[in-house]
Amino acid sequence: MTEGEVSYVSSGQSGFRRFLYKYWRFWYLFVISIGISVVLAILYLKSVTPQYNVSISVLIKDIEKGPDIRPGNPIFKELDILNSTTSIEDEIEALRSVTLMHRVLAELGLQTSYFVADSFKKRELFGDDLPVRLSVKELSESAYTKPIAILIKNTREFQLQDGPPPANTYQFGQLIKRPYGTFTVLANPEAMRWQPKKIFIFFNNLEDMADSYSKATAIIQLNKKANVLSVYMQSAVPEKGKVILNKLIEVYNKENKEDRNLLAINTIHFIDDRLKDLTAELSEIEKSTEAFKRRNQVTDVRSEANGYLEESRIYNNQLSANKIQLDIAESLERYLSRQRQKYELVPSNLTISDPTLQDFIGKFNDLLLQRERMLRTSETTNPLVVHIDEQLASFRLSILENLRTVKRGLLITQGDLTAKTNTLQEHITQVPDIERQLNAINRQEGVKRNLYSFLLQKREESSLSLAATISNTRVIDPASASKAPVSPKKPVVYALAFILGLILPIAFITVPDLLSGTVRQRSDVSTAVAVPILGEIMHYQKRGIFRFRNRGIFIISQESQKPIVDQFRLIRSNLHFAVANQPHQVILVTSGIAKEGKTFFSTNLALSLSFLNKKVALLDLNFRNPGILTNLRLTTEVGVTDYLNGNITSLNKLLTPFPGTPNLSVIGTGPLPANAPEFIMNAEVGTLIAELRERFDYIIIDSAPVGKVADTFALANHIDTTLFVVRYNYTPVEQLDSLKEVHQENKLKLPLIVLNDARKENSYRVK
Repeated sequence: MTEGEVSYVSSGQSGFRRFLYKYWRFWYLFVISIGISVVLAILYLKSVTPQYNVSISVLIKDIEKGPDIRPGNPIFKELDILNSTTSIEDEIEALRSVTLMHRVLAELGLQTSYFVADSFKKRELFGDDLPVRLSVKELSESAYTKPIAILIKNTREFQLQDGPPPANTYQFGQLIKRPYGTFTVLANPEAMRWQPKKIFIFFNNLEDMADSYSKATAIIQLNKKANVLSVYMQSAVPEKGKVILNKLIEVYNKENKEDRNLLAINTIHFIDDRLKDLTAELSEIEKSTEAFKRRNQVTDVRSEANGYLEESRIYNNQLSANKIQLDIAESLERYLSRQRQKYELVPSNLTISDPTLQDFIGKFNDLLLQRERMLRTSETTNPLVVHIDEQLASFRLSILENLRTVKRGLLITQGDLTAKTNTLQEHITQVPDIERQLNAINRQEGVKRNLYSFLLQKREESSLSLAATISNTRVIDPASASKAPVSPKKPVVYALAFILGLILPIAFITVPDLLSGTVRQRSDVSTAVAVPILGEIMHYQKRGIFRFRNRGIFIISQESQKPIVDQFRLIRSNLHFAVANQPHQVILVTSGIAKEGKTFFSTNLALSLSFLNKKVALLDLNFRNPGILTNLRLTTEVGVTDYLNGNITSLNKLLTPFPGTPNLSVIGTGPLPANAPEFIMNAEVGTLIAELRERFDYIIIDSAPVGKVADTFALANHIDTTLFVVRYNYTPVEQLDSLKEVHQENKLKLPLIVLNDARKENSYRVK
């Protein structure tokens, strides 16, 4: 701080103004910090790749609420392959699966990414913007470790930069074999006209890429009452994000249809094989019936035994139904026993009235479908696939065992029905033997026809379900990208830069205050002790402001109009107001510790008082470390100790006039005593001060610090006012406790505080 730059106010100002100036005086730091932060923010925004939000909305259809071909129609209620429901949570997890994303990236051919050098970053190219495109045939693991660069020379040739120079030159469309892979570079002449000539190419590991994209994809249900999903992702290239999301829904629908149709196709194949056998069997029965009737020349013999045949028909129907189930069970048993059909779905819509068997078949088919899905991305040696194979074998055995149990039950039932039929036949012995034989043939034919009709109906139902399989999703809003980047947000970045630009200077200013243990603000003193603050003395410089005395202590002059002189004048005035008509002839100046400016303050206060044409005596009673005479470069052979010892009796011999100031006299300590505490308690000290009271208007006593020794307290009965000097940035805060104790216990009269060495950071300016 230079002379005259600022003046300081010691009291009566608002706390907010004090707080404001604490930081305002460092305005240049705030300007520099904010400027640097904004520049860094600009560089950050130029170097970071902006991200755009890409989204697509799809409707998940509820199968149970579909059209009449759905299982809600009674005609198709036995169509088990359609009896399924859709869970919105299941669809969300399916859309988020890594396997699905891997298939999407593979079908889009995103094994490669293309970039061009921009001002501060690399910019990705996609779609029609690509001047070149790689058709990858084979890649090794080393391809993912570093990028390659293509430098386009013309529309026919390019240089491949993938190692130390020189770079190899190839033609577009030429098959390139490198240690890291085999590929072909294709040209897009249209994009070459306006895109940079150097293209950086990164090879992507689709598995890692799929995992990254899957984690970055967010799927939310927009409304709990509506099966509408919104799929979000962030992409640096909006067009690329839209293509990925559209392809994601397309592949999802494709896999959904494949899963639904697989069971129907296997059922149709099974029924077709069985219908071929039944067609041949029915043809043979019809030929036998024709030959029997021609040989026996009969057309209708049932009218002869209507009564018995009516009852027999009931049993025949039961036998027919039993035979159908038995035949189906046998067919299933043969089907499951074939080794070539080990991993084919078991038809579950051929009715056998056994819930346990249906449950086993359903679980078997579910496991088989799961195995098929896993084999799309895994090998048969995968532990998960092997585990599923073991479960399938176990379920196959359980189904076969259950089929045998069902067959035994059906055979028992068939035996019972046959026995009843035979009993009935005994009652129609009068019916010609020809009728009996014809009934047997007709019964066998009826069983085959019923089975044929049943299988044919099921085949038509399965074909209809296969033809009617539609996507269970519908795109409501196709993929679209936000017009403005969502990351980074420029207002947020600039706001954070501005805040950081403010925080750093504040921290620079505040942290030293927090870490320092010394008095740094006026409030530190006023908060710690309830002693009035008389005023502040600014930090002084050694050149151009004060006059010197042989390089001793700095001395103010009466003619000077410098701020520090005005401050001593203000303290002098405040002193008269502070004592309020109380005696203040003898003023004791002390401090908590040494080097807080007692001698400097005592000397200049004495000078300031002498400028009022008052007679002032400056008395040095600091027997521990006297300094007034030395600092003022004054010499004398006698001092206070000589007076107290009785070596001299005349007060005039103690007084040393201050050169240039006739109203000021200085009294040194003289030879230092060995026992200062006892020596200062000498009764002659009071006599000395009493004599000085008679001859001088003011007596200024420079004493030892009260925080270190007890010498000063021996003067308590001889003084009128006590001035404590507290030095900014030097006096420890805990040292104020000793001042607080002196005040509370009234050890020294009328205590007042003077704040010394005030700098910019300790006060605030006044205009």
